[in-house]
Amino acid sequence: MTSEYYSENALSVRFFDLLASVDPSLRDYADVNFYADYLRSPAQHVLEIGCGTGRVAIALAIRGHVVIGVDNSEPMLRRARMKVRKLAPSRLANVQFLQHDMVTLALPVRFHLIIVPFYTFNHLSGRMLRARCLATFAKHLLPRARIIIHAASPEALRESRAAQKRVFNFEDTNARLEVTWHKRTLDEKQRRFTQVVTYKLFAADGSVLATSNERLTYWWFNDVELGLSAQKAGLEHEQTLTSFGSERGRERIYVLRKPL
Repeated sequence: MTSEYYSENALSVRFFDLLASVDPSLRDYADVNFYADYLRSPAQHVLEIGCGTGRVAIALAIRGHVVIGVDNSEPMLRRARMKVRKLAPSRLANVQFLQHDMVTLALPVRFHLIIVPFYTFNHLSGRMLRARCLATFAKHLLPRARIIIHAASPEALRESRAAQKRVFNFEDTNARLEVTWHKRTLDEKQRRFTQVVTYKLFAADGSVLATSNERLTYWWFNDVELGLSAQKAGLEHEQTLTSFGSERGRERIYVLRKPL
């Protein structure tokens, strides 16, 4: 049986932070440092769209910023809220997590920075939805504030790859996790990427503790579309980068600004 990624009881929720920690595009919290560089003064207000388990939001809150993280996956949000409980008392009030759809979001707050991290924008299934989201984001920005979108590039999603497996060993329990990314399915007309990912968690004796087969779906888009939709939403395009560092990568990092 195949479920959707990040759904109830999905192992992708339980092990999201683990997989994010080994993703080359996020190495050494490169994305968090990049976002933080746009927050020029303490206690600025940040909206994170697709906050997941709170990896980015909590890191920014620890640095003293006030962060609202929204996501439509309640299982992911539950894990984020559990992590917040471990924060120092002085930082507990800096972050909150809310369940919202990014297309219809309407908060009574305006922000110094909106971030849309780690392929969240690729979950939107078409040009119209993406355009509506940009318009929604623009309404939540203060003048001269920015939106940063970390997206998957079309070339990366369309790349043909064989099945891949990665094994994670947990020294404290001698358990292990096997994650298998099966062959991708591409729909060129719909610009849709689909991949089944299998998670298997084994006990120290080799018995299976849990397993899940999950369907991951992304839609790709190009720079021209993003730029035109941003313009219609009243946003200025500042730059497009291919990595969070100085090296050339295969990501898409769009920096948009709301004018006066």
